[in-house]
Amino acid sequence: MHSSTQENVVLVVEPISCLHDEPVTIRVSGLQPKKYITLMTTMKDIRGVHFMSYAHFIANDEGKVDVSRMESQGGHYKEHFPMGLIGGLKPAPSEFKYTRFFKRDVETPNEVKVSVHEGHLSEEDLCPPDPAPHLAWVTHLRHYMAPGVKRIPVRYGKVRGTLFLPQGPGPFPGVVDMFGTAGGLLEYRSAQLASRGFASLALAFFGYDDLPKSLEEFNITYFEEAVEFLLKHEKVLRYGVGVIGTSKGGDLALSMAAFISSVRACVAINGCSGPIGVPMRVRDKLYHNIPNWDASMIRLTDDGVVISQNTSIHPNSFKEMALPIEKSNAAYLFIASGNDQDMKSEMYAHDAYKRLSENYYTRHYEISSHPGAGHILEPPYSPHSWASFQHAQMLVMCWGGTCKYHTLGQQNAWVTTIQFLWHHLVKECDPDSQTEPVLPTYSNDKHLQSNL
Repeated sequence: MHSSTQENVVLVVEPISCLHDEPVTIRVSGLQPKKYITLMTTMKDIRGVHFMSYAHFIANDEGKVDVSRMESQGGHYKEHFPMGLIGGLKPAPSEFKYTRFFKRDVETPNEVKVSVHEGHLSEEDLCPPDPAPHLAWVTHLRHYMAPGVKRIPVRYGKVRGTLFLPQGPGPFPGVVDMFGTAGGLLEYRSAQLASRGFASLALAFFGYDDLPKSLEEFNITYFEEAVEFLLKHEKVLRYGVGVIGTSKGGDLALSMAAFISSVRACVAINGCSGPIGVPMRVRDKLYHNIPNWDASMIRLTDDGVVISQNTSIHPNSFKEMALPIEKSNAAYLFIASGNDQDMKSEMYAHDAYKRLSENYYTRHYEISSHPGAGHILEPPYSPHSWASFQHAQMLVMCWGGTCKYHTLGQQNAWVTTIQFLWHHLVKECDPDSQTEPVLPTYSNDKHLQSNL
């Protein structure tokens, strides 16, 4: 544990190094009773973009501050929010405020500098060119890969991606992991899934390597090849694979579950119940794309941020385009954010659930709703992005969510996802299996549950 101190002020972050989906406690001691202080976190991404968060606290009669127990009096948030200084990181004033934090190099941890300053300070007081001096500081490390996790670049036929394998001989439950229209290859969720016991393939589908540079017509054969790769791997259970996708990746996950019989578990996060924006070809049939917005229904904030939620097409308008999810072999988990400002994800989740019910679907299916969470629901504690520039549309898009409850949604959705995938890929395969996933513990945030 490292802490630089001044005037006997001691700042402690525990654990000082941990997996990215794990919470920490932040405590300060050695202060004068009732002293006003500001706690600040700073971090930069691989592009050099600086992110920061800060909060005001008042020391107790013993000259101590414990962020897990005390309310912030101001700053970026004003409430009891134990992980607010991590989950609430946002672009610094010197940066474009609608920059989304991206982690590309998952083999190196995020370095978060935590510092304590005298007084209740503003952003201007804390930032260059004349930042206020600190009383103490520590560097906290947040890892995406647990010790022993292997990262393996994949070029298998037309498939492009990265496979993450947990430590040990295996075999492990296999998962195909996809994101949305940001494109390229995002590996951070797969790295974290491997840290929790899954062999996870981060799958690119456009804007990466020799794949198409922009979103075009998809063909199910590409995704079949990805599943084939996983099931042929010596460290992957042969029973079947899981798929997980966010946004556009959500309807791709549903497509895989509908058309690939070896997909046994599907997690669709804030996706549509049909192929939105881009059509899907399944052998001799083309599932035409659902228009992803009605321009007349777009709303703009005063800053020109696009809110497209009300442009979502009602499922009754695209029944012929709906994916035949009721004909699959997969169990389904539909994760929906209650404050999704990009699309009506709860509507689509309930439509998919209704179709399964009306067709007397015999496999497991459920909806996991998260009030106050926004569209980009990632593993904990990814910095909450209320809005960001989206290259596919060349616009600043609003994703929604309030930081506190988006963070809670991250936590709950992550645990639910891990348990769901483990049950349907491991327990169904071997009911007598005594192995259990190693879950992160969120005990210091339980108070949030009762506030919803």
